[in-house]
Amino acid sequence: MKKNQRHTGITAVALATSLCAAVAACGGGGNGGGPASVSTTGTAAVGSPIVGGNVTLTCASGATAAASTGLDGTYSVTLKPADYPCVAQVAGGTVNGVALASPLHSVAAAPGTANITPLTDLIVGVLGDGNASVLDSAKPGDLGSIITSDALANANGKLTTALATLPGKPMLPDDFNPLTTGFKAQKGDAGDALLEGYAVALTAAGLTQADAVSHTASGTPMTQQAYAQTAFTTPGLTTVQMGSSVNLDNTFAIAIADPNRGQYVAKAIIDADGNVTSFTNPGPFTAILSVLGNRVGELCTANGVGGVVATQPGQYVYVSSEMTEVTDPGELNGKTFDEYEDCARSGTTTFANGVATFTDNEGHQDTPVSNIAQAFTAEGMPDPENHSVEHAKVYKYVTDGVTKYAYLTVNSTMTPSANDDPLTFDADSKYLTIGLSR
Repeated sequence: MKKNQRHTGITAVALATSLCAAVAACGGGGNGGGPASVSTTGTAAVGSPIVGGNVTLTCASGATAAASTGLDGTYSVTLKPADYPCVAQVAGGTVNGVALASPLHSVAAAPGTANITPLTDLIVGVLGDGNASVLDSAKPGDLGSIITSDALANANGKLTTALATLPGKPMLPDDFNPLTTGFKAQKGDAGDALLEGYAVALTAAGLTQADAVSHTASGTPMTQQAYAQTAFTTPGLTTVQMGSSVNLDNTFAIAIADPNRGQYVAKAIIDADGNVTSFTNPGPFTAILSVLGNRVGELCTANGVGGVVATQPGQYVYVSSEMTEVTDPGELNGKTFDEYEDCARSGTTTFANGVATFTDNEGHQDTPVSNIAQAFTAEGMPDPENHSVEHAKVYKYVTDGVTKYAYLTVNSTMTPSANDDPLTFDADSKYLTIGLSR
């Protein structure tokens, strides 16, 4: 589909005691040395590891333990089984070289894993009736009645509900407990991705962590309305987490957590149809195209290659979670699409009998492409020709009995990237387009 360039009994105790005697000691720091010691370990992170943070645990027995987080945000302390439950916090340290803004809290109901993150801080905030630091000053003897399985289950439920009111509606991965599931604070880890998505969503909503604790504990939404979108970017319609929201202050926000390029927030204005019309705070974006009630759109930046508007080539295309993916591109036959590139209309594409024909705004027609169905496969089209479609996806949305289709494409171009800025396109400077059926 070529385009014009303008485009996780007694005997046992006796065994443990004998093993400890054999090596002369058990355990590590804090007050937990001696026979029958157990460990609590975890990761302290906010999407990136908290390095050099001071972790402290205060337990129901009155015992305390302390440790420092490593370069990967992990820590370990040793206590006795009878010491639990414990309340934990991390303070100080740095995140990506910047000082941790405020302490974060967690609990260790039993030996094992006890992560400390903004999400565990929300859980402790529920236990503290809206104040995560309340447990810091609780009497040790009271912790056993505060940190119960029922209370933790209730707090986790409130956490899940609260997250769904943030831009992108972040969700806990399957079988992931923020408190007790081990994860690594590095790219590619599902737990880490959740923390990154939460961070950018909270910023987009215009809230602080303390605000989030309060809303989670009270069960009040963190936005007026939250939306979830899937964004795609180069090189091959790479999936990126995206969300938007109508905030409590009536602003409209867009949030993107891109593991390769960074976290981006923009504030915008929407019209009566729900489409974004302009930015009030664009962040890194120079333009936006929003159609079908903002169910389909394109975000453009100043870097890369633009065939229609050189100053604003497309960086992301996105679709709402309300859209349904179409697996048979044959559904497009007989339909004409308005195509958009660089957040501007570039022409039309017509599908007929498996053939796609693009006509630009000036009426110039590209050579019809008969193998366009290949673009909708995982491998995409092998055609390396300049300005040809390499990858494509189609989605549809039914409203008032009318079905609207939208396609997303990655197109090739041989022009090199403008610079090494993180927002620039890939080395081959591929660009993105969208089409909306008439």
